[in-house]
Amino acid sequence: MTDHNERRNDVVVPDTFPDALAALAKRFPDEEAVVAPEGRLTFAEFARRAEELAGAFRAAGLRPGERVGVLLPNGLRWLVTMLGAQRAGLVAVPVNTWYRSAELAHLVGTADLRLVVTEKQVFGKDMLAELAAAGHGEVFEAGARADGYLGALFWPSAEPFPSGLEPAQAPEHGAGPDDFAMILYTSGSTALPKAVPLEHGKLLRNGYEMGERMHVGPGDRLWFAMPLFFGYGACNALPVALSHGLTLCVEERVDGDASLAFIERERCTVSYGLATAVRALLAAPSFGSRDISSLRTGPVGFNAEDKRLAIEGLGVTEACSAYGLTESYGFVTMTDASDLPEVKLHTQGRRLPTQEIRIVDKSGAVCPPGVSGEIEVRGCVIDGYLSGSDVSGGTHSPDGWFRTGDLGSMDGDGRLSFGGRWKEMLKIKGINISPVEIEGILGEHAEVDQAYVFGLSTPDGDQEMACVVVPDERSAAEDTELASRLREYVRSRAASYKVPARVVVMDSAAVPQTHTGKVSKLKLREMLEAG
Repeated sequence: MTDHNERRNDVVVPDTFPDALAALAKRFPDEEAVVAPEGRLTFAEFARRAEELAGAFRAAGLRPGERVGVLLPNGLRWLVTMLGAQRAGLVAVPVNTWYRSAELAHLVGTADLRLVVTEKQVFGKDMLAELAAAGHGEVFEAGARADGYLGALFWPSAEPFPSGLEPAQAPEHGAGPDDFAMILYTSGSTALPKAVPLEHGKLLRNGYEMGERMHVGPGDRLWFAMPLFFGYGACNALPVALSHGLTLCVEERVDGDASLAFIERERCTVSYGLATAVRALLAAPSFGSRDISSLRTGPVGFNAEDKRLAIEGLGVTEACSAYGLTESYGFVTMTDASDLPEVKLHTQGRRLPTQEIRIVDKSGAVCPPGVSGEIEVRGCVIDGYLSGSDVSGGTHSPDGWFRTGDLGSMDGDGRLSFGGRWKEMLKIKGINISPVEIEGILGEHAEVDQAYVFGLSTPDGDQEMACVVVPDERSAAEDTELASRLREYVRSRAASYKVPARVVVMDSAAVPQTHTGKVSKLKLREMLEAG
């Protein structure tokens, strides 16, 4: 195994996803590449199936640079479609499986899709009906037409190949490192989702550096049960796996007991679960009776409590705290797997070799160490969104840095401390307050399991601070008693204007989530405003 205390300078990172897969198929032909609901593939089998699908796409009339939607659950078909499209020189566009007709219409139109690979039922939804309601109800027919939208290409889960296509020889040349590998769509919680185009070379270079921080390599097995169609999967876990020869152990979704059994059976070593996934595993009835001691490393959440649950609760002792976004090809900063626990709990680590980071104030001046401001990044970062200057305007500083809209500070050792979203900052009686700060205080209380702070509009046009807390299972206090106790707890540790005006105690099952498994503060706000 490589000594990760010393950086390897002799590694040549492949230029494209298909190049990476081909290299792994040559080096580890009989080793498992994928374990998924539809079965298992070795690296050689994975590469062969991607090659055959690439040839079929070309035979169907698709040409390099054109775009193919991937509207499938996590699994073999999703991965083979992604790599097959890229091997043909196409751009893969992972589609959110929770989308309905209006969202599909926006995506098909802005991405200019030529084809959507899907199945007739995805998580109980009639996909052809949804596409038809979006104005794209055509079904793919081989040889029917050569241009425009070709329709939905169905791939049943029990079949080795999509219906209506035949395996064919792959083209001699595919994509290059500067070509788009994929287009991902942001979650769009406050506006229409933005299309984020990502290049092959940057994905693999940053993926390699992320893997180095986690100390992973051939033989490691990466557990992934979050949606592959978002950045955490497609531009983070996937390039890490392809650049380091990991086995992808994929589930369609997180299911506490079933996921624990899966991790135990497959001896997964790398945990790629968001905070909600970690909590689901810890809350499962079979937790404690399943042997998940194989878990060793992987990314962990933003706040100290979420990180502690992964490190101490699940036993991911070499976990890495990180900061990043889809637009930055995954992570920008990470702690090292060997860093001390306090470094992991209270910082997001140092920048990756592929990235640069700075903190600036409202005037654009760089902040000194310890002073909070907006996080700006450059390096493996997008030049702009797909939709053009109307969407991309204002996303870059005059000197070319990407403006994240996130708050943070850097210490004297170059480690980042994340301070939350700039747009989530509260202004209470003219004073700025970071929700992350108050969530951190509440998270230290013995009776609090989760805390979510946000602003509510008041009739006079101001804001009041509200907080939803999920009590720890050991708490026996009544809701009103606990709410009062927590307000006094914050008052004893912070200025009086940082005490939440409203504290609502809520059962964890009632806390709404986004389709990516994150807690939705927008929906929490709507719930409280509706009374």
